[in-house]
Amino acid sequence: MTVRPLLALLVGVLTCVATSVARAQSGIDELDASYQFLVTPRSTGGALYALTDGVLKGVSLPLSFYDSDRYWGAYVCILPGVNCAVRDFYDAHDYSLKPRNEGPAAALQTERVNVHNGTNIYDAATWKIAVMLGATVNEFRNPVTADPYELVAGQNRVLAPVHDRLTGVSSKRATTSGNQFNYGGFEIKDAKRAYAFRMTASHWLVDDPLRGTRYGSWISAADLPADNPEYQTGRVTWSDWKPITGENAWAFLLGPLQAAYLHYIVEKKGRYVPFEDAGVQSALEMLPTFAAMQSDVGGVYYAPSGTVQSDADNFVNPHLVSVENNFSLYAGLKILQETLRAELTVGQLDSTAAPRVDDALAIIHAMTSGGNLPNGRRTRGMESFFRDCAWHDGEFVQGGVANDPASARDWIPVSAPKAVDVNTWGIAALGADRVDRWFGFGSAYRVWKGLKSWGGYGNNHTLWGVGYSDLDGNGQDGAGQYRHAVLSAEWTAGAITMVRNMIKHYHAAPGESTNRALARQFEQALREDERTMLQGIQALRLDRYAVTEFPGKPEHYSELITGRTRPYLYASRRYRIPFGWYANPIPSTASTAWVILIADEYDPFGYAGSPN
Repeated sequence: MTVRPLLALLVGVLTCVATSVARAQSGIDELDASYQFLVTPRSTGGALYALTDGVLKGVSLPLSFYDSDRYWGAYVCILPGVNCAVRDFYDAHDYSLKPRNEGPAAALQTERVNVHNGTNIYDAATWKIAVMLGATVNEFRNPVTADPYELVAGQNRVLAPVHDRLTGVSSKRATTSGNQFNYGGFEIKDAKRAYAFRMTASHWLVDDPLRGTRYGSWISAADLPADNPEYQTGRVTWSDWKPITGENAWAFLLGPLQAAYLHYIVEKKGRYVPFEDAGVQSALEMLPTFAAMQSDVGGVYYAPSGTVQSDADNFVNPHLVSVENNFSLYAGLKILQETLRAELTVGQLDSTAAPRVDDALAIIHAMTSGGNLPNGRRTRGMESFFRDCAWHDGEFVQGGVANDPASARDWIPVSAPKAVDVNTWGIAALGADRVDRWFGFGSAYRVWKGLKSWGGYGNNHTLWGVGYSDLDGNGQDGAGQYRHAVLSAEWTAGAITMVRNMIKHYHAAPGESTNRALARQFEQALREDERTMLQGIQALRLDRYAVTEFPGKPEHYSELITGRTRPYLYASRRYRIPFGWYANPIPSTASTAWVILIADEYDPFGYAGSPN
């Protein structure tokens, strides 16, 4: 199967007259229809669902994906070597309903249950920004409420600690219990300061998307309790309880603080985000926890001890550092820093608030630039970590192990596989100017040029976007032509954001600079990459994907996923990403949200959406 030439595919679709300057510049059309996916209930083809019980009954929240029983039953379950037949059982020891045996069928059930019922808190954070951006900049409406900030505030409320009356443990937060969820050597018992789990669901017992459908016969169950009708064939207990630094950085810093900026400053024409805002308060509560997770060399650990790995029963090494997670946290800390500085400068803080802001700014400075942390510890800081540890052979490594007592070395990098987002997000979070100052003029551009050679997706010599790693089958051949194994909408949007940061940097090179001519060459090439990726990403919009010949695209796709809105898919094909999860060609909340961001040229890594 071949890919249609990009320009032929998109001819005529980019000619709509945009209603805002940003949309006209981006060339992304029908943005309102994409926005409606983010603010429309799942029952009518959107991403939202409403809580049906509890204190938050009626609150609308986003799901991460929009799937269907047909996608799983008529496509995934009949792929070569796939077996969807699974037998679940009730375990009286922990009241769970789960697969009887480990194996591919059990893993596939867990995947589709998570996809169908789950909200990744990173996805929800991008959703917050996009909902506010569409409402304030594009003046899009939503059918849920006239106040978009009220809509996004529901996600803040659902992550707030809710204590179980019997156990006293928050169902959304990873508080320390014995040896489980220890934060860099510290116990965190206060749920307001504990990491949130990376994925949430509406109930503890959730439906397999095949339940009650023509494909339901693949599921059987045994030993169901006769005295509790909630336990039924086709239901399982929610199983994803993983508190991860990167997701928490988005959930408590990037998402709520950017949304608050758009509400109070862009929409309300204020001068600062009030100290009393729930997002600011949650960020302040979480700040000492992020600091507790910081290593001596400056990298912040991936997860508390006792966190299960993504696809195994083994626990994550508590000294593991994800560099991409650190870039997310770094950007979030800098945004919190600017938010608090604005409150000090133009706000009116009372005698109790001002010292809290001062203390928070001191912690942020120590975490980013090095210094003394709470509890008498000291760190070299994140900037030192990025410069001296994470940079290797002209690019950023995906991660490593920091300050492990079992090792004689304070940092052991992991260089394989290469990760696309650690470099695109890294340059966006640090800023191309800083990267070039650290490593020499043109270093940021050379990262991108190298990344395209192993991670770029395209047709002939035209770049469409990026995938996930150097193991995807993308990149360029000896003649410079792009391979096309898997295209990611979300990660391509991140690449566009990085490219725009570099365009700003190289455009600003002084006229008398010896690098001026080279900077102009870089800028010209980057603008072309921005242009073709803006076109390429639109091939992953649901309606266009259905009529486009992508390698690995499911046959009869339009019969698997239908909808009236214009969401963007997560990926161009079903693909096992080397970092532990499957990409699926289904509508994605994060992908759609990122398209809103790039259409309006809003950089989520910079305060007020401005490039760093």
